[in-house]
Amino acid sequence: MPGRPVNELPAHPFWGWSLEIYGRPGVEETLLDLQDRLALDVNLLLFACWTGATGRGRLSGSQWALLIDGTADWRANVVEPLRAVRRHLKSHGDKPGAAVLRERVMALELEAEHAAQLAIAGMATDMGESGVAAATQIADASANLEGCIAAAGLSLSDGDRALLNSLARGCCGGLQAQAQG
Repeated sequence: MPGRPVNELPAHPFWGWSLEIYGRPGVEETLLDLQDRLALDVNLLLFACWTGATGRGRLSGSQWALLIDGTADWRANVVEPLRAVRRHLKSHGDKPGAAVLRERVMALELEAEHAAQLAIAGMATDMGESGVAAATQIADASANLEGCIAAAGLSLSDGDRALLNSLARGCCGGLQAQAQG
């Protein structure tokens, strides 16, 4: 409907954090690489980092299994089809109206990602934030990333493990300085 705001979903600290983190150097590229090569859910990877970075600790294997199972349908039937349409339109940008339509689909895809994050956060409501040292944040984020990967039934190369560790550092680094500044 014309004039309607694009995103009417409620704000959540996880969503706001994700938007800020996604713009950090190397984070977007790493997440998209892991998504495209290993079919990993970017929202779950971000959640793994967020829980570590905000002092929420480490999730268990059963918690990761619940999150993966609880988001699989939405991801497969909403997020991924929107992504496929957006990518298809990008490759057909010379067609009349393709660029405008791609922008609209991209906005819908972003809303679908936001909804997925709200669902993820809703499934993990018993996690409280606490102040922990930067080294603990990074260690917890790394452990959460490994737990997410294991629950997804994937085994990683040493190079992929290095990417995950870099992602954890990129998502956690600078948070302590921001809190002090």
